[in-house]
Amino acid sequence: MTKNLIIIFLLVFGGAAAYTSFLKATPKLIVKKHIDTIPPQPIINDVSGKNVLFIGDSHTAASYGWQYVLCKKTNMKQHNTAVGGKQTAWMLETAKLHMSSNYDYCFIYGGANDMAGNRSPMKSVKNIQSIVKLCHIHQVIPIVITGFNPMTCIDITGRDVYKGYPQRYAKFQQLLIDSIHGATVIKTHCISKTDCGDYLCHMTGSGHRKMANCIMDFCKFKRYE
Repeated sequence: MTKNLIIIFLLVFGGAAAYTSFLKATPKLIVKKHIDTIPPQPIINDVSGKNVLFIGDSHTAASYGWQYVLCKKTNMKQHNTAVGGKQTAWMLETAKLHMSSNYDYCFIYGGANDMAGNRSPMKSVKNIQSIVKLCHIHQVIPIVITGFNPMTCIDITGRDVYKGYPQRYAKFQQLLIDSIHGATVIKTHCISKTDCGDYLCHMTGSGHRKMANCIMDFCKFKRYE
């Protein structure tokens, strides 16, 4: 091997060895791909123009009540059958009379009078479940409202006739949550005692507005005002 060839050999292989050593000493570069993602958008249910049936007692009967606020803000059309002092057995008969496929939604809010009258919580829940079944027969979407928190909103101090009422009502509401099938059950413990107009918590305007807002938020109804 001539002197020139030896020099070329050393340059080539020596350089390769040096480059290999450089790669081993250099940390690997991690290339991260940048992927543009669109955050999931909240689902908004536009119920404008939908027909709604309301079934209930005095807590839904006021002309300025939560059902009025709910429909005014969502542009739904209401048919309110609620009557003060009525129990769930009456509500079931009312549902049989009025339920039809002309409605898109049915809001069911009752049980307070049953519990004040010392009725069986489970029997009252069964009445509500029967109304839900009627909704399904007519392809109406049922939404059950529990109502306010009876343990904080009802004041029966000195009124023995209502002894045990808050506890029964609380049990009834929990049974609605745990037992009702085929319906959306909304726990509407959204008002405070200051939103109650009397010791049985017939709501003032502020209470009705809070109740309506709670339902709209839960159902993600689109608001028009």
